[in-house]
Amino acid sequence: MKTLLIAFTAVAAFGVADAALAQGANVKDDTQLLISQIQTDKRAVVLSAMQLTDAEVLAFTPIYDKYQADMKKQFERAVEMLNKFAANYGSMTDDAAKDIMKEWFKLRDERNDTMKKYAKEMGRALPPTKVLQWVQIENKLNALLDVQAASVIPVAR
Repeated sequence: MKTLLIAFTAVAAFGVADAALAQGANVKDDTQLLISQIQTDKRAVVLSAMQLTDAEVLAFTPIYDKYQADMKKQFERAVEMLNKFAANYGSMTDDAAKDIMKEWFKLRDERNDTMKKYAKEMGRALPPTKVLQWVQIENKLNALLDVQAASVIPVAR
């Protein structure tokens, strides 16, 4: 598990840094590619770490794929928020700062709500111990992405 998390972090670190530095007309396409790659990598890490039976994989993957689709929408909104931050960096007004903070807190709440929703749905298909494993693994992966994002996003001025 530790090796998988390290590998995921390395992939995410390069991807997040590239996305933060991307410029030009291909930014949206590059962002979509990055999101897809992160989701593919996360799926592989989660499936490997959970060591599900074949029956559990059949029950888990459709739910997880719906979860990933919801998270993709949130990730895209987070990218928009970061773009707004970047556009205001160095000349941040109080109003822009308030808007960015409001969106950041909203995204955090939605991420937790989404995990709760899908944990409940997975609870109808998997034993509680497997659902807890998923929540823990997903939380660790999200924390790694958060650390990588924090390392490339400067503090507001």
